[in-house]
Amino acid sequence: MLKLLKKQTKLIDVRAPIEFMTGALPSSVNLPILLDNERESVGKTHRDKGSKAAMNEGFLLVSGEIKEKRVNSWIELINKFPEAHLYCARGGQRSKIAQSWIKEFGLDIHRIPGGFKALRNTCLSILNDASMDKKEWIIISGRTGSAKTELIKEIDNSICLESLANHRGSAFGGYDKPQPTPINFENSLACDYLQILGKTVMFEDESRTIGKLVIPENFFEKMSKSKIVVVEEPMENRIKNIYKEYVEREIDNKTAKDQSDKLREKLSKIAKRLGGDNYKKVDGLIKSAFESNVKETHYEWIEILLTSYYDKMYDYQLEKKLDRCLQFGNWETIKEYLTDINN
Repeated sequence: MLKLLKKQTKLIDVRAPIEFMTGALPSSVNLPILLDNERESVGKTHRDKGSKAAMNEGFLLVSGEIKEKRVNSWIELINKFPEAHLYCARGGQRSKIAQSWIKEFGLDIHRIPGGFKALRNTCLSILNDASMDKKEWIIISGRTGSAKTELIKEIDNSICLESLANHRGSAFGGYDKPQPTPINFENSLACDYLQILGKTVMFEDESRTIGKLVIPENFFEKMSKSKIVVVEEPMENRIKNIYKEYVEREIDNKTAKDQSDKLREKLSKIAKRLGGDNYKKVDGLIKSAFESNVKETHYEWIEILLTSYYDKMYDYQLEKKLDRCLQFGNWETIKEYLTDINN
């Protein structure tokens, strides 16, 4: 099973959509044998009348053109990915039936014993083993706006936790698209870890929670004890990076008012920690900046937020990590240092 995940083998998930939505594998495609309402009906029959009656109902619901359409969807994917494997919840009846129907059309496909439950347990084992393996983990730290995520994306043997979590990891870090389920986050992290070929792995410095998602306990514990490098960028660069990420990149997707309202709503959630006077000032500047479309006004509220909120938290946390620090330097210096480690 490890080999399948490492090779990112295409997987056909024949569970119902509602099951797939709670958690799946990054390389899986949901092509259900039973839709949600059909599964619910078969389940009720199983409870009331037993397994034989439930199976008969399933065959009745998925027959004729419906059956042909579903089998054709599996075959279409198998033709594109001949190495594809098939699974259901526990490797039981649904995947066995799907496998036999595919065979009726002249194709063979491997079925995963134990189904999604076995795949999920494998992912959990990968994460647990990762926290105890001999790879050296290096954590990229630095003040907010130091472009740490961009650095992660340019360095080999790195994993971007924020990309996996679909969240930028701060009070302002949420995207419009929802975060993945905890199961999907963990499964993706496990599969990404399998792709690391070197003896060193790079992560961005994160708190245990990224938005609503939680980094697995043992995994985070190893991160917390690993060596760090610190990106040190001047305030001017950090302000421009924040502007680009939170204002400029959002222009095509939202109106100025929508952007302003969203940022001000998130600002209100940290009002107490920011302090009343700073909160009112930043709130007013955000509103004014979007109404006037003046870049310098944006720079002003960003600088207050960095100096009055983010930098204070960062400096407090960094003080506790200094004994683990391998290197300080600007963005290019740290990139060069980490590239040399990879080589």
